[in-house]
Amino acid sequence: MIKHRVRTVVLSTFAVSSLLMGTAATAQTALNDVLKEGMSADKIAQESQVKVNAIVDETDKIVTEYKTVLKTVDGLKVYNAQMDRSIERQLEAMEQLNKSIKGVTYTKRQIVPLMDKMVDTIEVFIKNDIPFKIDERLAGMDRIKDLMTDPKIDASEKFRSVFELYQIESDYGRAFQSYKHNMVVNGNEVTVDMLMVGRVALLYQTADGSVSAVYNKQTREFDEVDEATYRKSLFNAIGVATATKPNDKLLVLPISAPELAQ
Repeated sequence: MIKHRVRTVVLSTFAVSSLLMGTAATAQTALNDVLKEGMSADKIAQESQVKVNAIVDETDKIVTEYKTVLKTVDGLKVYNAQMDRSIERQLEAMEQLNKSIKGVTYTKRQIVPLMDKMVDTIEVFIKNDIPFKIDERLAGMDRIKDLMTDPKIDASEKFRSVFELYQIESDYGRAFQSYKHNMVVNGNEVTVDMLMVGRVALLYQTADGSVSAVYNKQTREFDEVDEATYRKSLFNAIGVATATKPNDKLLVLPISAPELAQ
């Protein structure tokens, strides 16, 4: 009776141990499953965070690019506004230029006949003037006339050349110069020293001083002058004009008194 009871107790203890071990194993398995699920969830969360971070970075990049584009657009708006004002001013300038071109065309039609008249006038003046440096002046006159008929030369250059010729002729009126010139004296061609006193007088003296003469505006010929009176004075005047003699003497020259204009 007592043995049976002990076996029963032993068996019951074994059963309890088995039950406890089974329960622990089951709990361990459940815990492992929970841990695995937790680790899997963490991994998923980490992967999700990586994706979120990537999306955030991409979003920040897009926002930055968008802000850059906005700044570029604002800059382009300012630039376009400036260009619009610039184009508007250029159009105004073009309009003024077109008006100027029309004015120049009209002026050109008026200036060409004027220049032709100026050339004709100065040519007549030179031919009727005291004949100082006459060959040089007529050669310049021929160059001007040739230039006036050259289609490759524009009107402004032609006008400049005509104006320059007038300026040169004007300057001659204040000139006190001496230069060499070949001419016929008493039937012989000789080289003489010419002396021009503006447009007041034109004189010459041969190299040996044997002949001195002054230009006569009425006869358009040279008249010999008294050697005793003018030879030395004319010689000194030529020296002053060529800067070979000092200008410290009173020069007595055969210059006619001015006449009243008719």
